[in-house]
Amino acid sequence: MKMKHPQKAKRANEYISLHAARNLHHGSRVCEIIGTDLSRWRQPKANISTGIALNVFVTINYSLSESGIDNFDKLRNERFCRWLRTRSEKIGRKIIPSYKYVREGLHVHWVVHIPEELYEEFCDLVPRWVTSLDDKAKLQRKSSKNHHQSPKGCVDIQKVRSSLAVRRYMLKGINPEHAGRFGIRNPEPQGVVYGRRSGVSRSLCQSARKKMGYKPFPVPSKRGNGKVIGIASSNYDGFHPPSAP
Repeated sequence: MKMKHPQKAKRANEYISLHAARNLHHGSRVCEIIGTDLSRWRQPKANISTGIALNVFVTINYSLSESGIDNFDKLRNERFCRWLRTRSEKIGRKIIPSYKYVREGLHVHWVVHIPEELYEEFCDLVPRWVTSLDDKAKLQRKSSKNHHQSPKGCVDIQKVRSSLAVRRYMLKGINPEHAGRFGIRNPEPQGVVYGRRSGVSRSLCQSARKKMGYKPFPVPSKRGNGKVIGIASSNYDGFHPPSAP
């Protein structure tokens, strides 16, 4: 029987906080947009861009891993960032880790920038990184590429088709009282998480955005009659989303 690791020493939380939601929202807005014409939704485009796109969406279901333990922090820092640094040197490009993530129970949703020439290698390595961290606990040390892949269904990797859709999907676990601020119509609890529930890379955090000169704007909302009213307006009376294009 698999033993789950609740990490009860860390603080439990049920929702994405307002501060965390702002980081997730604005952290992705400074990236290049994929597959979405934001003007159709009457949403202002970011006043500055990092010049990269969060183009790969990864879901890791740790309940299906061999250990049942969430090792995402180690996977991100000890596997992904080191791999990206090494591969950047070999292909002669400086690639700074850029990503955001959300935990939902033992699920982790991770949207990340991966150069096209490294995409296939990344897809092969992520399931092996999951297994390598499980094996590390057993003192089995070897190169990640020599580890077997994680069990079927544990890792799912897709290319991002719509930046806006991914942004809203990752915010569905927000505290309901703040949902309207970010255009989330039906927020739902996504399980209890111990410790940090979400985060963004240093390249997309608040201090990095400030250095870029990025200026956040409130998310506009549309009422049933089609009139757009800003969240900050005194006339705002809740979120009424537009019809899907």
